[in-house]
Amino acid sequence: MTKVYFYATSEKEMRLLNRQDPDSFLGIHDHFSGEIATSYIYLKKAGLDCEVINTIPEEGIVFADKKSFDKTLLEIKKYLGRPTRFYKYPGGNAMLIAMKSDLQFYPPAHINIVHNAVDFQKNRNSIWNPYYLVFPWPQPGLIPRLKERDCLVENVAYLGDQSQLAEELKSDKWRDALSSLGCKWWPILEPKKWNDYSNIDVVIAARSFDGKPYINKPANKLINCWRTGVPAIVTPESSILAEKKSDLDFLLVNSLDEAISAVSKLKSSPDLYANMVSNARERAKDFTVEKGCERFMKFFEEFAFPTYNEWIKLTESQKKTLFWRRCSKLKLDNFKDRTINSLIERFF
Repeated sequence: MTKVYFYATSEKEMRLLNRQDPDSFLGIHDHFSGEIATSYIYLKKAGLDCEVINTIPEEGIVFADKKSFDKTLLEIKKYLGRPTRFYKYPGGNAMLIAMKSDLQFYPPAHINIVHNAVDFQKNRNSIWNPYYLVFPWPQPGLIPRLKERDCLVENVAYLGDQSQLAEELKSDKWRDALSSLGCKWWPILEPKKWNDYSNIDVVIAARSFDGKPYINKPANKLINCWRTGVPAIVTPESSILAEKKSDLDFLLVNSLDEAISAVSKLKSSPDLYANMVSNARERAKDFTVEKGCERFMKFFEEFAFPTYNEWIKLTESQKKTLFWRRCSKLKLDNFKDRTINSLIERFF
């Protein structure tokens, strides 16, 4: 079996990777602790032959998030009078795997792991060599909703960054509407509190009400609701719609008024609430740590290891060509996005 190296670039990251308990990451909110360090701990316990390193080796599979790789493989140079990002070619027989998260594809990586099924479908069979893995791990220290709250609908919460909350949910209209229903608005913005669902009755996850698919975002907010037995009110993000199997999985809304109606519906329908809680517990069975380990081990055994065996057969020239093609693809995609956004702003 090929050795898998988890890449860390600082003493802090090394310490995180060498912890034994993922719940110790409670309150630490970044891609590294949330995905890479947690993955290392769970997968090492599951039997993956892996270790922590802080330099890129000459051979083997090197696994990290984009930001960690950037600390070694990204340079900022002056180009045409302005600062420009340039990626270094890593060289050798080390094959990089980047956890893309909600960022861009990463040119130095030969495999990019994505957490959104639509993102995967859009880019499958492309030079990015993507592999879809549903976000595998629960929020550190996750505390389920108290069973004694039964079908009570009183505390309506949002858990996440303020920047990722729809503007309409920051309005007096929203607060006043919840108050008239006998509910309280709980925007939980501190990462160290994102694990505690014990007194939450409903979660709303809405970045906006403009119908954007957010194809770079995972469905982890919804999945954590299933894990904790809390009904979710969501907007039609692509990752969330991809996970739908039943009308009981979540309540879908497209506006503030629909969000208010959804809370009212749960408040006045104890049977609906109870059925959604029961369904959540069933859906959560597909997203246990054990299931996450199974999916990850399948990724390595059926995709990453065979890909590496083909990778080491390539000449240095072929590897460099792939690298520069990915760099060019990223620049072209960024140019297209800027052009489209500029036209939208100009004419709409």
